[in-house]
Amino acid sequence: MKTSTFLLSILLLSGPAQSVSADEPARTGQGAGVYEVVRGWPSLPEGKQLGSLHGDMAADSEGNVYISTGPAILVFGPDGKYLKDLGPDTGGVHGMKVRKQDGEEFLFIAQNGFKAVAKLKLDGTRVWLIAGPPEVEGMYANPGAYQPTDVDVAPDGTIYVADGYGMSLMHIYDKDRKYVKTFGGKGNGEGQFNVCHNVLVDTRTEKPSLLISDRENNRLLSYDMDGNFLSVIATDLRQPCAADIFGDRLAVGELGGRVTLFDKDNKLVSRLGDEPADRAKGNGAPPDKWIEGALVAVHGLTFDPKGALYAMEWNQFGRATKYTPVAAE
Repeated sequence: MKTSTFLLSILLLSGPAQSVSADEPARTGQGAGVYEVVRGWPSLPEGKQLGSLHGDMAADSEGNVYISTGPAILVFGPDGKYLKDLGPDTGGVHGMKVRKQDGEEFLFIAQNGFKAVAKLKLDGTRVWLIAGPPEVEGMYANPGAYQPTDVDVAPDGTIYVADGYGMSLMHIYDKDRKYVKTFGGKGNGEGQFNVCHNVLVDTRTEKPSLLISDRENNRLLSYDMDGNFLSVIATDLRQPCAADIFGDRLAVGELGGRVTLFDKDNKLVSRLGDEPADRAKGNGAPPDKWIEGALVAVHGLTFDPKGALYAMEWNQFGRATKYTPVAAE
């Protein structure tokens, strides 16, 4: 039975990628979660490169896509055309979200190298900054240990900061940036993390919750908005690093070279970019070893307003891919 299940899984994974001819864009995924590569995305001016990537992606309501590189955030139009770099306050961004507040969209960024999180206008102008860890006696004996990897904001303005590369702690601030509480800590038990790499406010249900990518424990966890543990959603992920939601669909980007899709009930829908098994993976995978549609090391991802999925990879040569959903036949 185990052997039959394994062979069936391989066929399901390889089938979509082989269902189109060589001159058509690659497809990846299974069942109701099949996506097709958009070739030529993004389009960069001559001489400009993405460079080594270790950040995140976000999309605004106009379909513009933001990619964080080392020096700055790059902005691309819905057609993939390069538009601009944002200002000097946008370097070193590791985690990023676009969120609407009072009718205006803003970028919320975590800059782990600068040990700060910030709110920016979409043109890169800084609105506010939370520099350093919470000022709680004894929490950080060495403030240099604080390395925030992600940030998200709830509908009521509450701010959630993931100290993924530091103490594996989650910090909560109110809408006025006043410190509220901390939860988590290093470990693999209930209420603990081993690199809480990404935090995402889940609004797919009437009562919002927090989804936290517990990277080195290879799991995705659910918490209530006060930081109380709710459940383990998945334990078979490959170093989950990023997550985003479109409608009822949740996408989780994995450093192990894959995107996993879940439905509204957090049931598995599909896995993208996982074929073939012997593809080049990781930061050092060179462009001549990349396979269209197959993922190398997903570190950031986002959906756009039309449901297209974008994956940015931890790769020294700079790789970002756009996928569009394929209607079920």
